Amino acid sequence: MAVPGRLEAERAAADKAEKEAAEEQRRQEKAAEARQQAQAEGLVLRVGKSKTGYVSVYHDRRCRLKPYEAKVRRGGKLVSLGFSATAEEAAMCIARMFPPVAQASAYPALHVPIGGAV
Repeated sequence: MAVPGRLEAERAAADKAEKEAAEEQRRQEKAAEARQQAQAEGLVLRVGKSKTGYVSVYHDRRCRLKPYEAKVRRGGKLVSLGFSATAEEAAMCIARMFPPVAQASAYPALHVPIGGAV
């Protein structure tokens, strides 16, 4: 015979896992939309070696809804451009600040078109 407290705990754990899976699915969809939007605008998302995969995009674990922050250096200071739900959205903020022509000349090794081979 099952213990009622144990059933409730199992049900709660299953609900939590389902909720997290749905949230991850929404993030994946938003990331795909951001990549399509960048391609439509002719933007190039600068690929980097950081945990986020993009240059000037940082992950802040304290922010659950919008954990990715786009930052640039201006006048020797690090300036935040805002927080985004996905790393791709934050990378788009950076790409909009630096047009593709300027990116290609300033960062030739990082000029990788969306969907292009590295």
